[in-house]
Amino acid sequence: MMASWRLLALLSLAALAWSLSTYPWQGHWLAPLLLIYAIVLCWRPHCWLLLLPALLPVLDLAPSTGWFFLEEIDLLLLVTTGIGYARLPRTSTPQAGWPPWCILGLALMMLACVTGLWRALYPLPAIDLNAFNNYLSPYNAIRVGKAWFWSLLLLPLLRAAAGPQLDGVQRYLVPGMLIGLLLVCGAGINERVSFPGLLNFSSDYRITARFSAMHTGGAALDGYLALCTPLAALWLIGAPCWWRTPAALVLLGLALYAGLATFSRGVYLAYTGSLAIILYAALHSASVSRRCLLLRVFCLLPPCLALLWLLDQAFMAAGYRGYAALLCVLVVVCITTARLLRHRLALGASLAVLLVMAPLIPVYHGYYVAQRFSTTGDDLALRHRHWQHIVALMDSDAATRLLGMGLGTFPASYYWRNPGQQTLPSYRYMDQAEEGNSGKRERYLRLASGRYAAGYGELLRFWQSVEVKAHNSYTLAIDVRTINPPAFLHWRLCERQLLYPVNCIAAPMLRLRSDGAWTHYSATVNTGPVGSRRVPVRLELALEGQGAVVDVDNVGLHRVGDEASLLRNGSFTQVHDDWFFSSDRQHLPWHIKNLLLNLYFEMGVPAVLAYLVLLLGACVQQWQRMAEQRHASGHAIAPATWLAGLAGFQVVGLFDSLLDVPRITLLFLLVLAATALRPASLTSPHVLPATSRPVIPGSSRRGKK
Repeated sequence: MMASWRLLALLSLAALAWSLSTYPWQGHWLAPLLLIYAIVLCWRPHCWLLLLPALLPVLDLAPSTGWFFLEEIDLLLLVTTGIGYARLPRTSTPQAGWPPWCILGLALMMLACVTGLWRALYPLPAIDLNAFNNYLSPYNAIRVGKAWFWSLLLLPLLRAAAGPQLDGVQRYLVPGMLIGLLLVCGAGINERVSFPGLLNFSSDYRITARFSAMHTGGAALDGYLALCTPLAALWLIGAPCWWRTPAALVLLGLALYAGLATFSRGVYLAYTGSLAIILYAALHSASVSRRCLLLRVFCLLPPCLALLWLLDQAFMAAGYRGYAALLCVLVVVCITTARLLRHRLALGASLAVLLVMAPLIPVYHGYYVAQRFSTTGDDLALRHRHWQHIVALMDSDAATRLLGMGLGTFPASYYWRNPGQQTLPSYRYMDQAEEGNSGKRERYLRLASGRYAAGYGELLRFWQSVEVKAHNSYTLAIDVRTINPPAFLHWRLCERQLLYPVNCIAAPMLRLRSDGAWTHYSATVNTGPVGSRRVPVRLELALEGQGAVVDVDNVGLHRVGDEASLLRNGSFTQVHDDWFFSSDRQHLPWHIKNLLLNLYFEMGVPAVLAYLVLLLGACVQQWQRMAEQRHASGHAIAPATWLAGLAGFQVVGLFDSLLDVPRITLLFLLVLAATALRPASLTSPHVLPATSRPVIPGSSRRGKK
């Protein structure tokens, strides 16, 4: 077995060396971060379980590098497996393990993944310029499927880091998840401050934080928040350290704000369900019957409703200032009462209730939230029609109905078979032999606009980050050619995080000639206020026209009087390096919008069965642990938080795909595998002393004082 671990380590390090030689390093700080990460793992190998969950949701440089097949998380995981397997200890002591249902589910899911890869890639397509930079490529199967195989490689390292009694879950995984949640919330709040404004709940701006996969919509941020936010309760209730309660309260407030700022009804529903599960565990102790539990709930309900009414009246009468003053008064009352009663748990619980209620009132009175809920019925009908169309896209043969269309095939299937018989916008990189020199190749970008029944639809925007200064003049230059119907090229400088450009400075729209000859265009623009704030500025291109096709080359941007171009790879010699794209509002062509249907479409019935086995097994196991811990310590917060996170993730998955984002898939599977682990006392034939008790994942080993 040790020889196998060493072989995996060598293979991972060899793959890392190849990846480092091809990945674009210019303009970011990934190299020193990887070096520090490797040094930490050489010193403390189990620290990957802390650092990986913290970095996975925020280490995303695709908008800058243009790479979204080979990602930063792949480099991070190669370092993890290379060093982790090389340092994996040999031990003869009993170890934690997974129950039979988990092993069965994982085996069935891996079989479904291999089958999905084979169906998507057989016969193996030729590798060309567009093989690894386009969702329409058959190699998109590798991008989607890699998360399942990464999770399989991490399982032995997870068992070793968790320890025989699962102490590592509490020591490493929980803090890592909460650090990641803090970083994501910080990024989301910074985005809100920079664009619509912190307290602007009337704008339709929806945050994306650091999840670049949301450049075509989707719900990566929604699923992440639903999965991780309940874990704040592990530090909020029953925390053994004095500083964890205020830290958990701050984190809970940030996560609630970030979730509400997504304006996602799925997140709202997931938060509500997670809160119900945690409240049930907090109120239902071993000595409380169901009748007493209902009595407790009914006793708490009137004061909570009265508090909501009071907050609502304060906000409507005095606005944000009066509302903030009332919140400060209520916080002081909670702290004073808890100190008089000398009850720290009551303080944490009361402040948590106040935090949950505080952001509800401003969001509720926002215009966009009311609009979102007013269209719920129409949106559900649209989702239902979308799901029907997706099933109709599948081939009708028995093999497809059983095994699916293949991993990562949905975007291409929708592009070629969409039910509206529309042509969606797309892009490709092209090579052409230069005249008089057949051995030299000239590379350029080909943009294709959509063809819509109504004559107009969403524009696909192709962009790159640039550094410009406010109130300066810049020259935009571009070479284009087209032989198709009339085409119009939009080119402009915009402040943009990922979706929803603001403060755009547009050059005059180009009406392109259709004689097939390359034509050079240039325009001078003044940036005005663009570039005066610490927000990303993008130079973006978009093509408009019914079925128009335009070739683009030699894109340049330089300050007037300075010939040095501010753009990198403007001639596309490095293919997709530094360029990224977005579909700001048309998201259905890119996502199935249902987790189970996504599994069925791409991997068929075996994947759905495997997923249900894994999910239901983990939920049942956490429910059993809730009962065990309630009888042991009086409450069952630890397993309840894990159960709430898994349940919240599934609620968001009712209306979004989630598993088409590799980093979200990997993080969910890591949590699922950690919650399914059983202590060595339950998996080993060795008999432990009768006084020993297995540690519940996420719970503290310290006894009650």
